[in-house]
Amino acid sequence: MTYDKSTVSIIIACKNEGEGIGKILKSVKKYSNDILVIDGHSKDGTREIAKKMGARFFLDHKLGRGDALKIGIKNAKNEILVFFDADGSHNEKYIPNLVKPILNKEADLVIGSRRTGGSFDMNIDFIGILRSVGSDFLTAIVNHSFKVGLTDILFSLRAIRKSTALNLKLKSNDFCIEQEMIISVLKNGHKIKEIPTQEMARKWGKSKLKTITGVRFIFSLLKQIYL
Repeated sequence: MTYDKSTVSIIIACKNEGEGIGKILKSVKKYSNDILVIDGHSKDGTREIAKKMGARFFLDHKLGRGDALKIGIKNAKNEILVFFDADGSHNEKYIPNLVKPILNKEADLVIGSRRTGGSFDMNIDFIGILRSVGSDFLTAIVNHSFKVGLTDILFSLRAIRKSTALNLKLKSNDFCIEQEMIISVLKNGHKIKEIPTQEMARKWGKSKLKTITGVRFIFSLLKQIYL
C-alpha cells in the first residue's frame, strides 16, 4: 500500500531540546500532516519554535516520558502513530518502513532495532557497556517469557495503531513506557514486527536517562510480565 501522510501522526516528546527541535520538525513534516510536540515545560523557546513550524503543542504533566507519549496518543488525529525523538538520534528515512507493515495489516506495532540496524550512541566505556548489556538482558527476559525472537525492546523509534495503543491502557509515566508497550502488545495478542533501524548519536541537549533507571527497568519488566 502506498504511503499516505494523512494516515500518520508523529509524536515527539521533548524537554529542553530547543537547539534542534526546529530541525527535527523540518525533517519529519513530509511524512505527516499531524505532528505533535509534547513538551516537558522547557525554558528554551521550544513552544514558540514548534508553533512556528506548524506542530501542535502540548505540555505534559511533569511526570516523565511515558506521560508525554500517552498525551500524544490521546490527542493524535490519525490512525498510525510514529514516536520520534527530539535529540537527533532518530533518522526520518525509516518512517515509511515503520508504517508499511501496519498499512499492509502485517503488524499492529512495529519497533526499530539497533541490534540489527546499528547504533552510534553507545559509548565504549563502562556505562555504555552496562546499558547495552542491560538492554539485551531485558530483551532476553521478554523473549523467554513470550517465546518470541525480538532483538531490542527499548529503542524508542516505533509505530503503532492508535486503536491498539488505546486498547493497551498504558500506565508507565517514565522511560519504562517502551517496554510496557511491547509486553502489553504481546499479552493482548496483537501483531508485532521488528525492522532494522540505525541509531545516531545525540546531536544536542543532555540525556534524561540515568543509569540507575536500568534497575527500574528490571523491576518494572517483572511486574508487567508476571502481575
